[in-house]
Amino acid sequence: MQILGESFLALRNRFLLPMVHFGIPRSKYEFWSFKDVVTNKIISLRKLTGKSIEIELNKDDYYKALHCDIELFQNKVHIQFVDLLKSKSGSPCWSYVTLYYFAFFNAVCFLRFLNKGFMFLSSEQKSRYESFSIAMYSDPIKLDSGNYFFCFKEENEHGNIILTLTYKGENVHQSNWVQIENAFRGLIPDCDTEELVLLTKLLSIFSQFKNDFPSKLRNKLNYNADSSFLDLDNSLFHIDFLSVNKNLNRELLKLNISIPSDNNIANATACLATYLSKYNSFLYKEYLERSDYGNDFVRIRNKYLRKNNAFGLL
Repeated sequence: MQILGESFLALRNRFLLPMVHFGIPRSKYEFWSFKDVVTNKIISLRKLTGKSIEIELNKDDYYKALHCDIELFQNKVHIQFVDLLKSKSGSPCWSYVTLYYFAFFNAVCFLRFLNKGFMFLSSEQKSRYESFSIAMYSDPIKLDSGNYFFCFKEENEHGNIILTLTYKGENVHQSNWVQIENAFRGLIPDCDTEELVLLTKLLSIFSQFKNDFPSKLRNKLNYNADSSFLDLDNSLFHIDFLSVNKNLNRELLKLNISIPSDNNIANATACLATYLSKYNSFLYKEYLERSDYGNDFVRIRNKYLRKNNAFGLL
């Protein structure tokens, strides 16, 4: 079973190649906040049905901001990876919480590569859309602050990018895993045989444990006081993440998803995190090979990994 195949190439060609000519240096990241760009630099806005809007952005602005967001979440992934390695000497419950956030930031980054994902808009940020609509169209609109799901719609005839934004409320963690399952299903039509085996196994985990299984276990272990006995009784095992990362195919094949125990769900989360991490790494490598940007971010992350004796392990 392998990640790189026809589906990977189709995804790369559709989403990654259009952005390789755009990017920002590490020294400029403060000026390219994705949320600020998509709320401050809009060209046009259209209110859709329900709690959705459609915005138009300059291509250069959009892809620079998207690159910035990918780099920032790559930073989060690497920091969480170091914390995960250190957590093996701590409590198993907290180690899983650390694993969860490693998986979560990888999931966020994966969706960003697909030109979609969640972002929280403050009252000030959503009011920029309301003010723009009044100033440009004399059309008052009312939007909620909270989590929005953005998705690339098209590049229009002017060469600008059209995004749709839909209000999703507060539960971004649960919604994030729903979108990951949807994204995996979207890869199926282009899969070759080996990719299909891998994705089918991953999708069976979502079907058996329900699509928000990683966040439900995180909530149980992090927020419920009685989870303390899982540590005191040593009934929750530490995940050997480096072994899973090195032997993903083997770990997926031996994964027990027939019983939704905490340990089985934790192992499934580790496999999911590993798959997302590897997929992101392959996509990011494709970007680096074709772009003039990114290497300054890589250098600072590698420096951090070396400082924490984690270089070459991810």
